[in-house]
Amino acid sequence: MTNSISVLELKKLIITILNKEGVPVDQSEIIADSIIYAHLSGKGTHGVIRIPIYIKKIQKGIMEADTKLSTMQSKGVVEICSANHGFGQVAAYYGMKRAIKKAKDLGVGIVSIRNSNNFGVAAYFCQQAVDEGMIGVLYSNSAPAIAPWGGKKPLFGTNPMAYGFPSPEGLPPIVFDMAVSSAARGKIRLAAKYGEKIPFGWALDREGNPTNDPDLALNGSMIPIGEYKGAGLAMIVDYFAGLLSGAGFAGNVKPLNIDSGFSDNGHFIMAMNPEFFMLADEYEERFNAFLKSIIEAGPDVRIPGENVYKTRLEKKQSIALSAKVYTEFMALKKRYSVV
Repeated sequence: MTNSISVLELKKLIITILNKEGVPVDQSEIIADSIIYAHLSGKGTHGVIRIPIYIKKIQKGIMEADTKLSTMQSKGVVEICSANHGFGQVAAYYGMKRAIKKAKDLGVGIVSIRNSNNFGVAAYFCQQAVDEGMIGVLYSNSAPAIAPWGGKKPLFGTNPMAYGFPSPEGLPPIVFDMAVSSAARGKIRLAAKYGEKIPFGWALDREGNPTNDPDLALNGSMIPIGEYKGAGLAMIVDYFAGLLSGAGFAGNVKPLNIDSGFSDNGHFIMAMNPEFFMLADEYEERFNAFLKSIIEAGPDVRIPGENVYKTRLEKKQSIALSAKVYTEFMALKKRYSVV
């Protein structure tokens, strides 16, 4: 069973609630937009269900309500920043904005961010690059969930990676977003919260045995996609987003819903200007041919990001929330006396 809420009402509620906790309105709007994008792209585990977690972190003093992205070093196309333990969404948004500016001027821009938090859906920020006609690349590390291949102790997160490629007007851009685990860890947290089982094949317990118990899974490790290949990708993302950025790495990033200590996530953000590779007309012609060849490969082919593209064109007016999530969010609305 689901309940619908209008996009406008949802955005207003999120902004008002966060603002009452000290988050500036402009930053609250970025967070709200990223949450709505999560729901529109079918990733509700990164949506409104996380608002109470953000509130708890702010109230416990382990996340800053006002995100101040400060530059620590800037050389050529590279900028090193600190999010100063603020919202990951705000840090990544402004990090991508800086990367885009460099890419427009220099062909490529790289922004590396430390002292951050989980930022929700990675594709949102690559979409930001695409909307500016830029190629977007983004890696982020997260709390330990995946063991190195052959090991039992989780060191790497589900570590999302995303890529966005701009398209000529009227065609869907390619926006690809994935975690390196067989399933999103948010789905396991959700199952644990509501006392539900998870499918076998998602996770292992602490001893390395397959489990359908979400609590055992959260204390064990996630199964990576493609076995050793997924574990290798998790390691690579941790290198770029964690080790290279100066953030936590190799098991030192804390979970989003931790009760003490800063999370210390890191992000690696890159924007590239396709016009530094070829003339705009040539890029358009080649992209058209590229997309056409993919679509003609079979009747069931779907372009990564196509569903979100169509949803944005339709200007969807409402979002469906599960009955449980809707009830909890309405309780939050009442608690904050939002009219």
